[in-house]
Amino acid sequence: MPGGEPLLPFVSGWDDDSTGIEEDPNPRENPEKEILLAAENGELEVVRNIIMNNRECIHVKDGDGYTPLHRACYNDHVEIVDILLEHGADIHARTKDQWQPLHSACMWNNTKCVAKLLEHGADVNATSEGGQTPLHLAAGNSESIATLALLLTHPLLKPDIRNKSDETAAQIARRSNPNYWIFESVEPCLNVFTHDG
Repeated sequence: MPGGEPLLPFVSGWDDDSTGIEEDPNPRENPEKEILLAAENGELEVVRNIIMNNRECIHVKDGDGYTPLHRACYNDHVEIVDILLEHGADIHARTKDQWQPLHSACMWNNTKCVAKLLEHGADVNATSEGGQTPLHLAAGNSESIATLALLLTHPLLKPDIRNKSDETAAQIARRSNPNYWIFESVEPCLNVFTHDG
């Protein structure tokens, strides 16, 4: 700038790690870290090889408590979900916020993972730290009609569970989801389960 200080380029801090700690430059050197990364990125053969060499790696958690199963579920890697479940991954593992893998799959509308988890006995009514069930999370996602349909037709679903904001999933859907009508269309079926105990 003529006669003044030179302009410096803008540097965004957006990509900085929120904890101020550098990411591990070599996560592949440690099988516990590698399986988390491979599950998240859909690297089936890497996950399979790690499990074959160290079966206990399926139970590792990252700093927030996410397991390889959580990570595979939130990125819709159904084949990895399959292999993790086949080798004993904990379908009820909880993060620091009390999310189970089913929460991760429902939040990101990964219907095939939701179906697989429910098929293996995931708790359809599990609540997070904030009282959110998988249905609450799916209700807030405008793309989630297939996931909502799957959850709403589950025989053990308790649709009237309220989160810590005192909201049901149907109330969240009415406020934020163009597919809220699905709650109304299955309501007569839900009443059979909720009124008979």
